Amino acid sequence: MFELLTVGFCNLKGGVGKTTTCQNLAVALREKGKRIAIIDMDPQSNLTVGFGISLDEKQPYLLDFLNGDCEWDDVVIEREGIDIIPSTLDLVMLEISSQGMIEKETLLKDGLDRINNNRYDYIFCDSPPQLGVFTRNVLVASDKLFIPLEGGFFALAGLRLLNQVVSLFKERLNPDLKIGGIIMSRHNPTIHMHREVVKEVSSFFGDTFFDNYIRQNVSLIEACSVGVSIFEYAPKSNAADDYRAAAEEFITKM
Repeated sequence: MFELLTVGFCNLKGGVGKTTTCQNLAVALREKGKRIAIIDMDPQSNLTVGFGISLDEKQPYLLDFLNGDCEWDDVVIEREGIDIIPSTLDLVMLEISSQGMIEKETLLKDGLDRINNNRYDYIFCDSPPQLGVFTRNVLVASDKLFIPLEGGFFALAGLRLLNQVVSLFKERLNPDLKIGGIIMSRHNPTIHMHREVVKEVSSFFGDTFFDNYIRQNVSLIEACSVGVSIFEYAPKSNAADDYRAAAEEFITKM
């Protein structure tokens, strides 16, 4: 029997495959019988679009749920067996609202506390690549963080910064927060810099660093462009195989 685990997908550098990994890892876990929900905490709504979701102006969405104006079931949209809590650009209103800073940063946690713990095995929270109010909400609400990482110098610098941020949040707002997994995305082991990143991250983070990785694959880009996961678009592709292997390791390590 699994306990509900809330997992924040974070990296303070953009373009590392964070949203793509959040989407496709969730569907891979769903294939294995896990009950999954995903919350799109990014006003750019890339995950929402990645599942082919477009919202009517009158339809409630994430901000309404966070503000307590509607319930979870009012905003859930199901895609590929996953419950999605979609986002829109209007989410930026949270950033400029008159609420106090601490009150703003606990909105997601307060909302998740209203959900039956037996409903899901995992709730994934996709965050923007900046340490704004949306990412801070994810850091406060998550049990563990999952960090997709590409093989470049700046991505490694972002990981170091995020590790410092986790320590700060553990001290002040979420004492149970920890980095639960780090995975290479868009990885090419024939590239020297990629191998160096793997060497450094694995030596520092140990078993937290995943043995499996996601290879570069154009099918992932194509799947996102038509609003489906890799499992709908190319279920026999290398990318689908990579995410299935990652899902197995995720269940074991997380």
